[in-house]
Amino acid sequence: MFVRQLIFAPIMLILLCYGCVANAADRDLLSGPYFLPGDAYFHTAVSEKVLKKLDDDSNFPFKYGLLNWQLNHAGYYSLSLGNQNQNLVKQIKTAYYSIRHNLVPLQLEVWGKSPNSVADHPPEGKTEFIEMNRLDLFFVNEDFDWKKYRFPIKYNEDWYKELSKFGFPNADYGSLVDTTDAILDSWRLSTQISPLSVKLPDVPVIKQQAIKAPMLATGRLKALMLINTKYKKYFKRKDHQQLFEITNEMVTPYYVKDGKWKEH
Repeated sequence: MFVRQLIFAPIMLILLCYGCVANAADRDLLSGPYFLPGDAYFHTAVSEKVLKKLDDDSNFPFKYGLLNWQLNHAGYYSLSLGNQNQNLVKQIKTAYYSIRHNLVPLQLEVWGKSPNSVADHPPEGKTEFIEMNRLDLFFVNEDFDWKKYRFPIKYNEDWYKELSKFGFPNADYGSLVDTTDAILDSWRLSTQISPLSVKLPDVPVIKQQAIKAPMLATGRLKALMLINTKYKKYFKRKDHQQLFEITNEMVTPYYVKDGKWKEH
């Protein structure tokens, strides 16, 4: 550990200089990767539409992050939870509606013809209601101690190697928290925190194309559902931030007080 700390400063300087001369084309093509092997979490967003699909098929794969599918991207786009996490799916639904009823009301946007339209020439086509404030969800290993180690950071020491496999050797890591202390924690503690336990799909990696075939969770997972997207405040454990810890057995709400997570 001491050795890693001693060499961190020069490595950080090298990485910063390296980023300054990064290939501009890579940055244009890739705003941030999907899941990369070695990441400690899989980030997704939950809506009623997603919950409905999970009702129909409990192995329906979660899609990565808040981004739409992009072909010119890097990483693995989707995750199926596996049979060992079937109860987790039910608990996610419980947490979602608890947050909707008590903390974050549902916001919808009407696409197409409004049901209340009095326009002389309303848009044609069917009416769709799009959920505008989906809830962030982070899947982590069941034994990940998120109250001890800060999140949401990926703790992936080899991210640049994985990006290179996808043809983006100079691209950005896509960190949700890019402060100096977050970068330091992610690198310094990467050997202490296990990567998310997943089996990658048996498909070839094609340069500058993300993999849409779903990964499969190989261990028991848990999830952290956030009530907002103020990721830096979650990382710094700012007072009054809230989240729900979701396991296969239960849902537990937490809040921050005096820089520490406490159960509600």
